Amino acid sequence: MSTQNKLKQEVANYLGISSGWLNKYTIVTALFIVWVAFFDHHNIFAYQKLKGTINKLESEKKQLDNDISQALNDKIDLESNYEKFAREKKLMHKPDEEIILIDK
Repeated sequence: MSTQNKLKQEVANYLGISSGWLNKYTIVTALFIVWVAFFDHHNIFAYQKLKGTINKLESEKKQLDNDISQALNDKIDLESNYEKFAREKKLMHKPDEEIILIDK
């Protein structure tokens, strides 16, 4: 057995794979996967960071949509009951009225 085959057999035994899988195509494929996963611009860590940012922005968007719908409901309520709002919240009254505040 040549030195190259012995080395190939020892490496295959060390990695726990058969020596048939240890060829230039599998080595290049493995190196490519490692490169893409860890060293490329769009690696696993950047993907996870972007995924977290997207989730945070989506939850913020849902909250803002809820706030917008609540503001629209308040606007509709205010337009229909502006006198009630002025009397209760701003303590406005007619000149001949008295205001009595009761704490609960």
